Amino acid sequence: MYNSTKSKFPAQYVTESEKTDEWCESWINAIIGYMSYSDSPHKSSRVNDIQNYNIYNGEIELDDFKYITEQYGMSYPARLVNYPIISPKIDLLVGEDLRRPIDVKVSTTNKEAVLRKEDVKVSLIMKELTEEIHKDFFSQTGIEVPSVTDMELPEDIDVYMKYNYREMVEETAQDGLEYLIQKYNYVDLFKEGFRDLLVTGKEFFRIYDHNGDPFVRRVDPRSVIYETSTTSDYLDDSAWVGEERYLSYTEILDEYRDELTQEHMQELSAMYQIGSYDDLANYNSGFDWIDYQEGQEVKIRVVSIEWKSIKTLKFKVSENKYNPERPFMKQVSDDYKAKKKDNIKTKYVDDIWEATKIGGKILVQARRRPNQIRSVDDAGTTQLSYVGCIRNNTTGRSVSMVDLLKNIQMLYNVVMYQIELALARSGGKAVVYDVSQLPTNLGMDMQSVLYHLKTDGIIPINSKDEGGQVNSFNQFSQVDFTLSQSVQQLINLKMMLEQTAGQISGVSPQREGAVGQYEYVGNVQRSVIQSATITESLFYSHAMVKKRIFERVTNLMKVCWAGGKKASYILGDGAFKFLSVMPDVALQDYGIFIGDSGKDDALRQSLQQIAQSAVQGGQVTLLDVIKVFKADTFTEAEHILERAMDEMKANEAQQQEQQQAMMQAQAEQAQAAFEQQVQLEQVKNEAKIQVAQIQSETDLKIADMKSDDAREMSDVAHQVKNKQLFLNKRLEQEQKLEDKGQDAEANQPVTEDRKKQIQDIIKNS
Repeated sequence: MYNSTKSKFPAQYVTESEKTDEWCESWINAIIGYMSYSDSPHKSSRVNDIQNYNIYNGEIELDDFKYITEQYGMSYPARLVNYPIISPKIDLLVGEDLRRPIDVKVSTTNKEAVLRKEDVKVSLIMKELTEEIHKDFFSQTGIEVPSVTDMELPEDIDVYMKYNYREMVEETAQDGLEYLIQKYNYVDLFKEGFRDLLVTGKEFFRIYDHNGDPFVRRVDPRSVIYETSTTSDYLDDSAWVGEERYLSYTEILDEYRDELTQEHMQELSAMYQIGSYDDLANYNSGFDWIDYQEGQEVKIRVVSIEWKSIKTLKFKVSENKYNPERPFMKQVSDDYKAKKKDNIKTKYVDDIWEATKIGGKILVQARRRPNQIRSVDDAGTTQLSYVGCIRNNTTGRSVSMVDLLKNIQMLYNVVMYQIELALARSGGKAVVYDVSQLPTNLGMDMQSVLYHLKTDGIIPINSKDEGGQVNSFNQFSQVDFTLSQSVQQLINLKMMLEQTAGQISGVSPQREGAVGQYEYVGNVQRSVIQSATITESLFYSHAMVKKRIFERVTNLMKVCWAGGKKASYILGDGAFKFLSVMPDVALQDYGIFIGDSGKDDALRQSLQQIAQSAVQGGQVTLLDVIKVFKADTFTEAEHILERAMDEMKANEAQQQEQQQAMMQAQAEQAQAAFEQQVQLEQVKNEAKIQVAQIQSETDLKIADMKSDDAREMSDVAHQVKNKQLFLNKRLEQEQKLEDKGQDAEANQPVTEDRKKQIQDIIKNS
């Protein structure tokens, strides 16, 4: 199957027909053999990474300190425990990274997209020139030339095209990336990765298609083997990568369910049902495939690998008589035997293969890796699904913060142990007492003497021996067992180690918040700035890993969402945003711009102070300041403040216009009131004249009417008398017709209404 010594890697340059399951298994066996090789860099690196994580978690090997804690087979009265000085510094940097927002911008990078953007830029420049010509023409002739396009012209075209112009496909890809960041909690993912970088000097992830979405999984650096290199700090530049994991029966089924045959299931069940250490011999010969501990669940070792192979593409070239510069090309198999007249053209492209071995017995996923990401402009290159960073990789081995501080941590624990030992030894001042002076003849023992010393402040003695002879009296001497000056020296050494750890790591005590009472503010600020400068390279390495992840994820969208994608996700302020990805997203190559989050954070804090001053000066509102504080990036905060000030200026201009309009309206109203008053006075005067005229004319008419009324009254009285006589006669006639009943009309009786009607006629007449 494989050798426990370093194995030879199989040949890469083989035909497609030779890339069989056996070829894949030879690859994975070679990497497993490399894992087992006792002198391999992988093994020493893994041991170091495990030790580093133990130190970070506060676990120490007591055997490493026996030269201090034991002498001559006896232990000292003190405990050696871990006093962490590394983990607080790592946790502080992890916390600072969490405060740095994810500021990412997606841009299309393929040649066609670049040409489209250049066309837009040229159009804007031409519009700017055209408008200048139109202005000159208007100033000379007074004739205004209408614009031929509605395209809005920015103030600075270069700045607009560099930072603000966005194609629809770029906006779509941006929305897709933000959706994945929210759905799969990239913040927590990057937090764990950054901790790996600080502890082990390595930060690894794997990116692949999971349930139709680009998925990112953190990979434990302690479980990864890769081709070491001194020319690149990034894992994805390696020729091969292997990963080993110990998974349960259920975890294996969840991940490899579609790959397992019936025989595989039976073998897997046999592995899981191991009941004794004797059964392990069938699996753990030369390589430990089964992790069996009594009383615990069985864990099965799973080794997955990826490697870059070479794929040979052969094309049979024939003449194109219609376009000689573009001949016909027909692809043939890579093992095609060319004839003499054949014109064969050969191309070589990257080809990623993968294989997984479970428990040393089951081989699955021995295949060309699906969903390989290829560039639109360069389809010949592709990359592994693993992404990561190996920091300080000048010798092929990473160097982490724990590696730099572990010796100081051990010495720090020793110093703290010595301080505890000195405390255990301290006992105040003691008296040297000659036991021959005990007053035994008085029936007193040592406890009685100590009692009188404690209660009465005297030390009784007996100056005579048993024969009655007087012995000479020996003055008692005193021994000082209080803390000596060596403790202060240990404390000074402890403080020196803390300072040294801060200098090496770049995390100073001032940065951790340990500011002395009499330290100047300027000195503290300079110390913090210097500390941040030292650690900035760590954040840079982490940012470059994130950039590679975002690029890989965005370009994997082309494969996973080739048929489109619709979803919704929640924004930071609780609002919903809908994602609609069209198939044209697959036709582009995407690049990622990562903002300088450290610089942006400092600028954002400064901008917050400016915003506070602006609200006091009335330039922005309190709500705008709150939005600035909630902004994740400096650019966002800048835009918020810029929009707020523009709105404030627009409101001020509008208010001025409204005030001017109000003042003008008031003036017009006052003028109208004045003119109305003048007209009213004029009307009053004219009315008085007209009233006087009317009064005069009325008096004359009244005099004439009085003379005429007397004549008319006599005439009216005569007329009324005649009409009354006529009506009375008519009533008599109608009554006669009623009594006789001569016709239908006469048959109608004279009702009271009819009588009243006739009487009204008489009255009115």
